[in-house]
Amino acid sequence: MSHILDNMIWNAITSGNADIATVDDGVGVYQPDIAPFAGMKELNAENIDQLYEMTAPGQRVAIHYFDILPLDANKWSTLQQMVITQMVYEAPVSSFTTEASEGIVPLTEEHIPLMLELTKLTKPGPFLQNTILFGNYFGIFIDGRLAAMAGQRMHPVPYMEVSAVCTHPDYRGRGYAKALMLRVMQLILENSFIPFLHVLSSNTGAIQLYESIGYRIRKQFFMDVVKKL
Repeated sequence: MSHILDNMIWNAITSGNADIATVDDGVGVYQPDIAPFAGMKELNAENIDQLYEMTAPGQRVAIHYFDILPLDANKWSTLQQMVITQMVYEAPVSSFTTEASEGIVPLTEEHIPLMLELTKLTKPGPFLQNTILFGNYFGIFIDGRLAAMAGQRMHPVPYMEVSAVCTHPDYRGRGYAKALMLRVMQLILENSFIPFLHVLSSNTGAIQLYESIGYRIRKQFFMDVVKKL
């Protein structure tokens, strides 16, 4: 029997994120203004054809896989291919607060323009107009600028993903990312869920940071961003 996180998108949109996704039999997608991810109970050509019918022309979706993604080149164009490392929180940290924790504030809809600006600059992963609806986003402001942020995303019960961890280049090296991650993780654990996250496998610096606060590498997989033709 496969692990829940081996098919985390499908398990998220059919459990903890069911309210912000559309699911038809064995195929589902998040609302397109929230996240681009598509999940399938089983990854096969038939379900990818069903995904094609569920999406709009020109719509972009992200699909994860381990070996081969059976795309029809007459229906889909591949825009980006990534190697992703999945990490799970396993080694408890001694404290969920740091010196930077005092500056943390909740982020709300009024902050969306600043969040979009920061994520466009730092590219922590897809962040769209209504990604904030995943909930529990926090930031640190310096002189009115959003210096860093983090929040939660996919929720394949009992796991909860820490996501959108990013720091403006002008404010790196101050421990903001760590402080924000710990705040999000604390809420996840208080609600009896297990934190996990995803990071580009090439981002060794981020992987080292995550390992320093208790994450361990679980698995690598591929993630392709494709567009319906």
